[in-house]
Amino acid sequence: MSYRRVSFRKVANLRIRPVDEMGICIVFTPENPRLYTLNSSAWLIMELCDGRSWRSLERSYFATVEPSRSREVARLELRRGIEDLIQQGVIELVEPA
Repeated sequence: MSYRRVSFRKVANLRIRPVDEMGICIVFTPENPRLYTLNSSAWLIMELCDGRSWRSLERSYFATVEPSRSREVARLELRRGIEDLIQQGVIELVEPA
């Protein structure tokens, strides 16, 4: 799927509990009651989903993870993270008006 013309945001009413000392974040999705444990990459992606476009999300993610990851690895990690978070009901796509 192409994400070039949409924005991303966290789903309303999420319950988010960071566990900083373990480098994870616990997320509860009340609409479809489930509990998820996000690793640091998924947590970062979720936090960046504040209405940003794909391009803005990509720039922010790259700026945070470089130079520890190449652009190719970071791009793949971001795409997989976005897809997982959408499937879990943690983030949603926002179509342009």
